[in-house]
Amino acid sequence: MNVPQNSHWKAARLLSKSWEDGVVVYHVDSGNTHLLSPVAGQVLSYLSQEISDATGLARRLAAENNLDADAELNYNIDRLLAELDTLGLIEPSTQ
Repeated sequence: MNVPQNSHWKAARLLSKSWEDGVVVYHVDSGNTHLLSPVAGQVLSYLSQEISDATGLARRLAAENNLDADAELNYNIDRLLAELDTLGLIEPSTQ
């Protein structure tokens, strides 16, 4: 799935439990459970706190993890958002 650059996202209704090496997420509406990477869990946590777009997520992730907010990070966040959308863990928001 192609995610438009200006899309804003919010987390679906989720319950989660985090460990150092991953996050287990339960989607309340579907009943599905997913095992995700720590970064995916961090992005979902951000989206459960506030609506954001890929650029905002990349900036926050970079700032909190001592990363460069560069084109590669933006590309990876776009790909992650597409995967999370496909799994139904995030939803587009009209703000």
